Amino acid sequence: MSELKKTPLYDQHLAVGSKIVPFAGWRLPVSVSGIIEEHEAVRGAAGMFDVSHMGRFRVCGQGAAAALDYLTTGRCAALEDGKFLYTMLLREDGGVIDDLLVGRERDGVYLVVVNAANADKDLEHMEAGCGELGGCSLEDITGQFALVALQGPDSRQILKNLLSDRDAGRLEQLAYYWMDRYELLGEDTLISRTGYTGELGYEIFVRAEKAGDLWRELLESGVKPCGLGARDTLRLEMGYALYGHELDSEHTPLEAGLGWTVDLSKDDFIGKAALVQQKAEGIGTRLRGLKTSTARQIPRPGYGIRHKGKLVANLVSGGPAPSLGAGIGTAFLPAELAEPGTKLEMELRKNMVEVEVVRQPFYRQGTVKA
Repeated sequence: MSELKKTPLYDQHLAVGSKIVPFAGWRLPVSVSGIIEEHEAVRGAAGMFDVSHMGRFRVCGQGAAAALDYLTTGRCAALEDGKFLYTMLLREDGGVIDDLLVGRERDGVYLVVVNAANADKDLEHMEAGCGELGGCSLEDITGQFALVALQGPDSRQILKNLLSDRDAGRLEQLAYYWMDRYELLGEDTLISRTGYTGELGYEIFVRAEKAGDLWRELLESGVKPCGLGARDTLRLEMGYALYGHELDSEHTPLEAGLGWTVDLSKDDFIGKAALVQQKAEGIGTRLRGLKTSTARQIPRPGYGIRHKGKLVANLVSGGPAPSLGAGIGTAFLPAELAEPGTKLEMELRKNMVEVEVVRQPFYRQGTVKA
């Protein structure tokens, strides 16, 4: 087994007493002051996450746009400078290899952000595609930069306080899923208005050597450091997919409720034929949210879901929803049981408890587009 990697912020996590766990080949904080406290800080004020483990590639060349269009489900070639797109890498059978962000920095230069657990296979898959089509090259830039996610309704003002008046005004105008460059801590820094929490937030691509300085500045600004635990409860409340749970190679984006990431009008892309066929034949399995009636009934991944005593699914995600006072989870249900309002039973230890199929997101009061 290879040794676990450390992010440029590892020493900062130890300094504040973070609980460190192995995750996707990295040593990362699962919690600092407590998952619920961190969750509530992000919903009500601001928290920060070290997401430097996420894979980051730069795709360059005059053939980059065409290659990305062929490799992903979205229309990358239509991106303007500074615009990000949430999209998918698929197998030929439509199964998901990974979900990712693709952003156009400038003509012929694209930034790609992928899940840490899939970074190696994504890089190999994309290199093969670029090699087949020609006109582009890939560079793995993960180790060059730390990635800090500043999230919460107060995040804009906190970040503006670290910028010049001119850049603070520009940050005010930065729209959701766009990126731009700002002078931060004396350095030209890429900042995107993206995140995984459902709140107003930014992701800061800071040079690895300056990451500790940024982290300490944010701490002094009153931002609460947060770990993987709160990141998961926040994303689950929003119905955001996590690879290995709501997304995997056995399900298509159409089954996962992410058909909006798929542009079937494109000439061709890997997996298109399978999705066209699935759409024509009908989607028999659909990802749905499930909710318990009380916070004491906490769904967990793997718990069985039954209908009239028959096992019909297993939860792929589950946990508490601190913002809602309930337990929530997700499962791939037969289409005939996927209508909101449908009542099902969940195996909870030795008991059966009622759960209701609900529309996602579970939480709808977020400031993500404020």
